[in-house]
Amino acid sequence: MTSTSAQQQNPKDSRYKKYAGRYGNSSGIVLFEDGTYLLYGYATLVFGTYRFEKDQLLFSADRQELFEVFAHHNPSLKTGARINFIGFERGSKTYAQLANDSIRPVFNENANCFDAPFVYLKSGKLAEFTLAALPPEFHRSTSSVNTSFSYVNNAGYNDFIFVHNATKREYEDFVAIIVATEKGEVIKLSNYGGEKGYLKQKQDKGEQQWKEVLDLKSQYEQEKRFNKDVIYANQHYNTFPKPETARYVYDKKENLYTALEAKENKSRYMQDQYNDPSYLRQYQKLAPKSKSEFKIDVTHLAKSLFFTVCGEGAELSYKYNGFIEYKIQHEQIPVVLPPVKP
Repeated sequence: MTSTSAQQQNPKDSRYKKYAGRYGNSSGIVLFEDGTYLLYGYATLVFGTYRFEKDQLLFSADRQELFEVFAHHNPSLKTGARINFIGFERGSKTYAQLANDSIRPVFNENANCFDAPFVYLKSGKLAEFTLAALPPEFHRSTSSVNTSFSYVNNAGYNDFIFVHNATKREYEDFVAIIVATEKGEVIKLSNYGGEKGYLKQKQDKGEQQWKEVLDLKSQYEQEKRFNKDVIYANQHYNTFPKPETARYVYDKKENLYTALEAKENKSRYMQDQYNDPSYLRQYQKLAPKSKSEFKIDVTHLAKSLFFTVCGEGAELSYKYNGFIEYKIQHEQIPVVLPPVKP
């Protein structure tokens, strides 16, 4: 592979090329010559960068911001604001303060049975808001953690997508050493693999598995280059690629992209409205005005924005009411009777 960041930092360091390869089987880590890595395993695919410092390797994952906010001016909303909360049920306790309201948990204590989308309707204008989270236990040892993001809505947006990218252990920085054994080189990570570590696999770069890893890396790098400041979603907040000009018409008054075949496909999506790409809205990413540590007594807060439980009390759980209930008229097949015998 071509050398980039790590080789530029120290082009004379031949260890990047020497130790490049896949360590482990069903789980493990891949070191690339360009100073990037892939940590993989069950439900885990994390890319990042690494560098050598004396006899150690120092790893840093490609992290997303703890919170991301995307906003849109929706002419169909005559009053108030509409907010879709994504990922706030994962990883840690999350909170929101909308305009002048009190700060509230997003979900109730011991919430379960999550059935997205979770859409909250806010009366009045949402001129400013704050999103916050208590970090999970493994992350609380960090000396300074930005857990509170404050936003100002100067553009007067009224349709929002709030995203919480939960902190996960595999995104924490870690260190490693590589040791020589009778079986070959073994990498021992500070957070994965236990004391035995991961054995480097003998592989031909033309083999299928290695090719798949390189293809995965190439795809990831291409996605990183795309503009992440804009997303497109339907009215139920399912996201889609940027509308193609040959297939969609933009209505400036409605601020809406409409597929040319929207009417023809209506019956197709009547029972699958969440996946309907016929009408898409563009949401622009908002940068937070400030970030700070979340310091507040969370033991006596107002009730949560959403309530959801399984079992007892489930009848009170939040249910999204944005889907239209269509009465499907089934085609009646005429009944053909056998001929009457004379």
